[in-house]
Amino acid sequence: MMHVRRLTLQLTPLLDLMLIVIFAQYMEVRIVATQEADRLAKVRESVTEENAALRQQVDQWELQQRSIDQSRHDEREQLGQLVRELFKIPEATLTKFLQPRSKNESGGISPADVADLKARFQQLASSRGDEIVDHLLTFNEMRKQFDVWELYMQEDGSLLITIGQDRQRIKSQVIESAENFVDTILQVSKKFPTTKNSVLMLCSYGNCRLRHRLAMSRGLPALAERLKGDGGSTQKFDYAVFGYRPQPELGR
Repeated sequence: MMHVRRLTLQLTPLLDLMLIVIFAQYMEVRIVATQEADRLAKVRESVTEENAALRQQVDQWELQQRSIDQSRHDEREQLGQLVRELFKIPEATLTKFLQPRSKNESGGISPADVADLKARFQQLASSRGDEIVDHLLTFNEMRKQFDVWELYMQEDGSLLITIGQDRQRIKSQVIESAENFVDTILQVSKKFPTTKNSVLMLCSYGNCRLRHRLAMSRGLPALAERLKGDGGSTQKFDYAVFGYRPQPELGR
């Protein structure tokens, strides 16, 4: 007769072992969590210290910048005051030098221009120094928005043309008529295409004969129309006659 041996498992030791393993894992997770919390706390502390240092640097930079800005403003104010003195011109002197040109010539300073210039001189003479500098800076920025052609009628009746970003100077043949003047500038303009939508032609003359001067002043309206037609409706051409100016130095 065969005897059957039964395998008996003791559950209590296995349960104890399982509890030990779970507790060990719990402690390990807790230790890792504590270490991670400590690490994060140190990171936050380091970031807080860095932020505080950066804020301090920014505050110092702002103080320095304010000091620099104030110093620059003071310099601008001083420069503006010096320039302002130039505009303190007696009314009699202004009237003497800002006389309208002869009505027989196109261009020159009109009575309306004279009144505007007088009012502008008076306004600038009473402005603050920084306002004077702002006015000059505004003019400089405006000039960047259009091309400037300088046309100067020389003593022999030839044109000295300053044009292009590099301020190249070209001397033409003697100008005998308004048509000759227009054709000359049109030929030059083809060598120096305009880069902006607006072009301002500043015209002046030296000790030239009247016929040469009239050839320029009478040809300007027709020149502006021709240039506008060639450039299309997107481009605008204006001109101003400044009158007599001494012969410019060719080296400048």
